[in-house]
Amino acid sequence: MKKNKLTLYLVAITIMMVSVLLMGASCSATSANVSNAVMTTGVDDSSLPIDEVTSFPVNTDVYVAAELHNAPDDTDITFIWYLEDQVVDSVTINNGDVSDAPLWGILPAELVTTPGNYAVEIYIDDREDPDTVTEFTVK
Repeated sequence: MKKNKLTLYLVAITIMMVSVLLMGASCSATSANVSNAVMTTGVDDSSLPIDEVTSFPVNTDVYVAAELHNAPDDTDITFIWYLEDQVVDSVTINNGDVSDAPLWGILPAELVTTPGNYAVEIYIDDREDPDTVTEFTVK
């Protein structure tokens, strides 16, 4: 009787595990996250923002600074830059073996030639939803 009960439990657990695996990989297995994103005109030697702004002049380097937390080794962080919902640039960096650290991305001045409403989304690995979305304008 005990053997039958144990077998039943193992079968039930196996079915649940297979069901979870077959649901797809739409959820991320990492607890890594990006928070406190701000637009800035630059970063200091510690990769911290030197100021916080919401607007930039045309033909200027545009920076976003944020905090990376709980990232396992070899986590990819992707910055996708938009002008009026059109992708302007996309860059992926890797954290190496750093779990918690400030991080930043740059949209080079040669890509900031048109006034308008911009945004940058920051993603962890292959997540479908960004960890942060930060909007700014170029005048």
